[in-house]
Amino acid sequence: MNNELQTLIDLFLKILHLYSVIGRKPKNYGTVDLLYLTEIHTITMVAKNKEINMTQLAEIMGVTKGAISQTIRKLVNKNLILKSNINNRKEVNLKLSEKGIAVLKAQESFQKEIFTFAGALYEQARPEDRDLVKRLFLAISNNMENRVKTL
Repeated sequence: MNNELQTLIDLFLKILHLYSVIGRKPKNYGTVDLLYLTEIHTITMVAKNKEINMTQLAEIMGVTKGAISQTIRKLVNKNLILKSNINNRKEVNLKLSEKGIAVLKAQESFQKEIFTFAGALYEQARPEDRDLVKRLFLAISNNMENRVKTL
């Protein structure tokens, strides 16, 4: 493996490590609740997918129904997500509460603050460079998804 490729791999691993460090520390998004990265990601996915059910949410997030059920239970207890039965008793749809919407807005503001530099880099990049980065991220994501399936 050449040195440049090894440097890129090392940087990517460092990013993953730092992301996991951030994910382990809960953050306050303007409510009394401290939320973990998994919880805020779930709130974001529920907001993006109106009236989604638990099975669909688990599929989108790439987790088991049991894992999503635990996270949803925590978010319902914190009054951030509401459950509703539209068609039958078994199918439960999810949506954000007013408090959940406030947390989502605070998260969006936080994300914007963190990734402002990335937006500037993106705007300066040539279209072919953007395409290369996108293809690289998709390849890494697909590879990791396939590895998770084999676990």
